[in-house]
Amino acid sequence: MELRQLKYFVTVAEELHFGRAAEALHLSQPALSKQIQALENSLEIQLFERTKHWVRLTIAGQKFLEAAHRILHEVEESIQVTKQVADGEIGRLRIGFTETTLFSLAPNIVKTYREQYPQVELILTNDGTEAQVEALRTHQIDVGFVYLPIRDSSLSIHPLFEEVYIAAVPTTHRLARQQRIALQSLANEPLIFYPRSLAPVLYANFIKCCEQAGFVPNIVQEAELAQTRLGLAAADVGITFVLSNIQNLSAKGVVYRPLIGDFLMLKLALAWRQNESSPVVHEFLNVLKTIEFSNGGVADLYKTGSSSVS
Repeated sequence: MELRQLKYFVTVAEELHFGRAAEALHLSQPALSKQIQALENSLEIQLFERTKHWVRLTIAGQKFLEAAHRILHEVEESIQVTKQVADGEIGRLRIGFTETTLFSLAPNIVKTYREQYPQVELILTNDGTEAQVEALRTHQIDVGFVYLPIRDSSLSIHPLFEEVYIAAVPTTHRLARQQRIALQSLANEPLIFYPRSLAPVLYANFIKCCEQAGFVPNIVQEAELAQTRLGLAAADVGITFVLSNIQNLSAKGVVYRPLIGDFLMLKLALAWRQNESSPVVHEFLNVLKTIEFSNGGVADLYKTGSSSVS
């Protein structure tokens, strides 16, 4: 039994006239009759009762018509779903965000992407850069927003924009009255920073920036999460530092102040596996090219090319 024979059968069953059915199918009547006879022979069942004047379905034919409708509908639905999968319209997309980008970038990105691809299941994770790189290697996420430098030949890395660190100062602190804070004025102040064990390069650069400003930082507390550091600052434990894009996160008891002088800056990038074959991933990259970020730019992922090693 062939799929086309099912279509021929359904047309004849609906028309109950071989001549009209043949015309609708753009076949000759003898050819259509031959196909219906072949279908009946393969099933070893009579589907139609025929005379020179009328055609009608047998009881078995009526039951088979229900099944034929169901089969053709399922085939058509399967074809449609397959096309949607191939076009990246259906599937699953796992995106890794750092803590700050989860607050600053995720809302706009997720909203824009969902508007265009509502049937794709989105799974968002929150991890640091190293954890995301490992998750990309092991296929636990599909794309990740990470901070450079990254050296991994298995990944495509595209820089997006730079982010600068700012100070988060307790509202009761004397420096909170200043609109901008000179880095040197933080000498001898109790400071809260990211743990050395989790980000040794960032930590070393922080120490270097402070030493270049003429002082050794007085780090009294370490905390991984920006929200934790902000909470400690609000409790007047000390002054902390967060990336500028986290200013969108309201924190009672602290004020954000830009720093005067050379200080920490991180370059945000998008990472995905080289030779990625998933249509969902490629469509996400296409959507991302249209999104304007807070720095006024867009993710021009292909115009300038992406490197695998940064």
